Amino acid sequence: MVKCKKVKQHGRLGRKEKPKFGETCMRRNLWIWRRVVPSCEEVDDEETLIFKSLQHLMLLKSQVTLLRKLADVDGV
Repeated sequence: MVKCKKVKQHGRLGRKEKPKFGETCMRRNLWIWRRVVPSCEEVDDEETLIFKSLQHLMLLKSQVTLLRKLADVDGV
């Protein structure tokens, strides 16, 4: 009996080489997050991304508070 060599399929990753589903989803979510939050496109570190996101949220909250106070003054 002659043994044949196993041929590796090109273009496909083996079971051990495939990235896990959770890692792929997390990378995709971080990519989306970077695009949503201004000035975070170039941020590589997740901790910095979270910090800049919190800063942006606080800025938005202060803008909403200011607009509500202006609306109360004008009687809108």
